[in-house]
Amino acid sequence: MVNLDSKSLLRCASVSRSLYLTFHSSSLLQYMAQLALYGMEDTGSDLSYPDISSLLRDHQRAWELLDWKRTVTIEFPAYCQAYELVAGVFARSDGKNLKIFGLPSRTDDGYTIIRTPDIQFLEFAIEPTQDVVAFLELSRHLTQRIHLRNISTNAPLGILSFTIHPSHIFRPILHFADDRLGLHYTSRILIWNWQQGSLILDSSRENLPHPFSDFVFLSRDAFLVTTTALHVYVFNPPSSAILVSTLHLPMTRNHSLSPQITVHSGPLHARPPAGALFTPSSRERIQVLSLEYGLDLKYTMFVHTNTLSRYIERYRNGQAAPQLDVPWDLWGPHGTRFMKHDVPRTWLGYAHGQRMIQKRDTESGTEIDVIDFNYVPSSSALSEPPVNTHPCPIGDNNVRRTTFARSQPTVLPPSTSTVFSGSGSDSPFITEVVTSLPYHVSSVSLPLSFYAFMIDDERVIGVQVDESDIKLTVRL
Repeated sequence: MVNLDSKSLLRCASVSRSLYLTFHSSSLLQYMAQLALYGMEDTGSDLSYPDISSLLRDHQRAWELLDWKRTVTIEFPAYCQAYELVAGVFARSDGKNLKIFGLPSRTDDGYTIIRTPDIQFLEFAIEPTQDVVAFLELSRHLTQRIHLRNISTNAPLGILSFTIHPSHIFRPILHFADDRLGLHYTSRILIWNWQQGSLILDSSRENLPHPFSDFVFLSRDAFLVTTTALHVYVFNPPSSAILVSTLHLPMTRNHSLSPQITVHSGPLHARPPAGALFTPSSRERIQVLSLEYGLDLKYTMFVHTNTLSRYIERYRNGQAAPQLDVPWDLWGPHGTRFMKHDVPRTWLGYAHGQRMIQKRDTESGTEIDVIDFNYVPSSSALSEPPVNTHPCPIGDNNVRRTTFARSQPTVLPPSTSTVFSGSGSDSPFITEVVTSLPYHVSSVSLPLSFYAFMIDDERVIGVQVDESDIKLTVRL
C-alpha cells in the first residue's frame, strides 16, 4: 500500500474491512494520506511518523486559526530597488549591495548576510535551496550579462550573456526554477540551464504569441505565457517549446475590452527549505492572475497549477494531441474563481503554495484575509469536521474562518449597457460568469496599519513603510 498514490491509497482502504483497518493502523499510511490531503511533501526528517503527523496537523491548524506563536521585527533603509522572498529568506537590494535576511523560524533566530558583488545590478533573483543568486548587471550596452554567485561565499558560478534590441524598454524580471533561470522583459523571454550555462529558449526565435503580458514557470519543464488568454508550454529538448493548450477567458463585448493579464505565484524550490519538516508540493500551487479591462475595471482570477498541468500530462502521456484552443466554458467555470478586484496588492510575495494573503485598511488598523485553495471536502476519510460556511469567531484571536464550496459560486453579471463605460460599476462580459473553485478564508484584524503583506509556508510578513526605513513584522 505504501507504493500507491494518495487517491489510490484511500480507494484501497475502502475496498474491504481488512484493508481499512490496515490503513488506520499504519502511522506511515496515515502520514502519506495527510501529506496529500494538505498538498505537502515530506523532506526526509528522522522523526517518527506519529510525531511528524502531529506536527503536520498542528501546522495546518495554525494556518486555519492564524495562530502565530512569535513576532519578530526587521528594519532596513527605505530605498529598495528590488526584493525577493524565497525559501524562508528575504533579500533586498539598492543596486550595489544585497542584504539577505534568513528569517526567524520556530527553531531558529535567523541570520543576516550582506553581499557586494563589485558590479552595479539592475535586478536579482535568489534560490537559497541551491545557494545561488543571479545579478543582472546594469549596463548601457546591447550585450547584457547575468552574474551567478554562491550566496554563502560570494564565489562566482558563471556568467550568462544576451543581446537586447536598442528600442526595447528594459524592465526585467528574473525567476529561478530548479536548474532553470528565466528572464522576462517587454515581450521577450529568455530561459537558461544556469548550471550548464546553456540557453534553452529565446522567445524571439520561437513561435510564441506576441505581444504577451507575463510569464511564469509552472515547473522546471513547463511555463505559462499570458496574452488575452493563457498559453501553456512544455520544453522540447534541447531548445524549443511546444504549445500544449491555449485557455480562453470569458467573452467580452468587443475586442477592445480584451484584458491585460499578469500572473503571480509562489517560488519553485529545487530542494526543501533549510530546517523544513515538510514543504508545499510544487504541483499544488495557486496561480493568481490580475486582469485589467480598461483603466478602472479590475478582476482577480485564481487557478490551480494542477488544472493547467492536466493538459501537459495528457500530452506527455500520449493520450491526445495538444488541445490548442480550450473555450472558457470547458475549463473556467469549474477550474477557477473569478472575482471583482477591490483589494490592492502592492508588493509581490503575497502567494505561496495554495495560499495567498490580502489586506483591507480599517479605522482601527488592518484586516488580513488568508485565502486557502487547499479545499478538503468533509467526506474525506481524513478531513476534520466541517467548518461553518458563515463567518464566526474562532479561539482567542477573533479569527473568522469561512468556507466557499462549489455550491457557493462567484457570479459576475453581464454588461447591461450597449456601450462599455469602463467604470467600476460596469461589466465587460457578454454573459454571466459563474466560477466555483472551492476555497477557505481565514480573516483577522490587526491593531496596526500595514502597507503590504507577504507570505510563505511558516510566516505572515507585514510591511510598514515610512520616509526613513522599511519595517518587516514577521509572525510565525
